[in-house]
Amino acid sequence: MFTKPQMTEIFLEKIVEAISISASMDSKARTSYQAVGKWLGDGLADYDVIIMPQGSFNLGTVIKPISEKDDYDIDLVCLLAKGHELALSDYQIKNSVGDRLKENKAYKDKLDKEGKRCWTLEYEEFHMDILPCIPQGMSFSKEAHLTQIHLTQKIAPSKYEPHYSNPEGYLEWFESCMRDTLLEAKTRMIRASSEIEKVPTYRVKTPLQKAIQLMKRHRDIMFKKDDENSPISILITTLAAKAYNGTRGLLETLTHISDYLEEGISFINNTYMVENPAYPGENFAEKWNTDSAKPIAFFKWLQKLKADVVLLNEHNLLGNERQLARAFGEQPVRSGLNVVYPNGPNIVATHSHNVEIIKPNRPWGDFF
Repeated sequence: MFTKPQMTEIFLEKIVEAISISASMDSKARTSYQAVGKWLGDGLADYDVIIMPQGSFNLGTVIKPISEKDDYDIDLVCLLAKGHELALSDYQIKNSVGDRLKENKAYKDKLDKEGKRCWTLEYEEFHMDILPCIPQGMSFSKEAHLTQIHLTQKIAPSKYEPHYSNPEGYLEWFESCMRDTLLEAKTRMIRASSEIEKVPTYRVKTPLQKAIQLMKRHRDIMFKKDDENSPISILITTLAAKAYNGTRGLLETLTHISDYLEEGISFINNTYMVENPAYPGENFAEKWNTDSAKPIAFFKWLQKLKADVVLLNEHNLLGNERQLARAFGEQPVRSGLNVVYPNGPNIVATHSHNVEIIKPNRPWGDFF
C-alpha cells in the first residue's frame, strides 16, 4: 500500500508521462530536421552550415499539444558558421536559407510566408521554425564557449536589423541548474561512467524538467492556443530553473518553484526584466514593457498555479479530481488516477471513527 503523499507523487509522474512527446514522434521530428539540415548544408557548403535544436526540444521539456488537431513546435538554429568571416549582410543571412529551402519542391510546398526571424516548414504533426544566424564573433566553438549568435529580424520588406542570443549557452546554463539530478538521471540511463556525458539532456527527465512540463501544461489549459497573453515557454523555463533548489521529489520541486517563481523577475524604473542568463541584455520579458496585459496574465496564471499546487499538497486526489482535471487536463489526470486506483475509485463516507464503503469501483467517467 502506498501512503497518500506517495500516491500523489505517482499521480504526477503519470501525468508527465501522458503529456510527454512519444518516442516515435520524437524520432520522426529529429529525422525530419536532420534531412532539412543536410539539404541546407549541401546547398550552402561555402557557409559551413550547422543545424542545432533549441528550446524545449533541446531542453527535454516538450509537451504534447492539448488537441490532436494542434501540432508540435520544433525550434532549430541554422548556423552559417563562416557567415561572419564572409561578412554576410542581415539580408543574406536570412534569405540564403529561405532561398535554399525554396529550391526543394517538398520544402517549398511546406514553407510558410517569411517570419520575422524564422522560416517555418509546416508538417502534418509539427511545424519547424528555422532560425538563420551566424556567429557573433569570428568563430563558433562549443568547446571554447564561443556560442553567441547574430540573428536577424525583419522590420520592413527587404530590411532587417541584427539581434543576438546564445541558445547553446542557455542549454549549458539550464544543465548547470540541475547538475546533480541531471547526472543522477543520466547514470540511471547508462551505467558506464565513460558514456554518461554522451547522453543528451533531452533524453532524460529530471524533477526540474518534469515540473516545467507540468507548468506548461497548466498554462496551456488556462489559456487558449492563440492567446497572445499566454506566458511564453522560455520565460517559464528560465524562472523555473532559477528557482530550482535541487529537490528530488516532483511535488516538492513543483511546490518550491511555484513559491519562488516570481523572484526571478525584476521590476526597476517601471521596467520588467527577466534576463537571458546566457546573454546578458536579452530580456525575455521585453514585451511586458509595451503590453501591460502580458504581465497581468502571467501573475494571474501564477496565482492559479500556486492554488492548484496547494490542492496537490492536500493529497486528496479523489476529493479534488475535478479541480485537478481543470488544472492539467482531463485525459492526463484520468491516466494518473487509473494508475493510483487501478480498480477504480471507492466512494467512502466517514461516520465518527468508522469508514463505510458506499459504492465500490464507480466509473471514473462519473467524476469528470
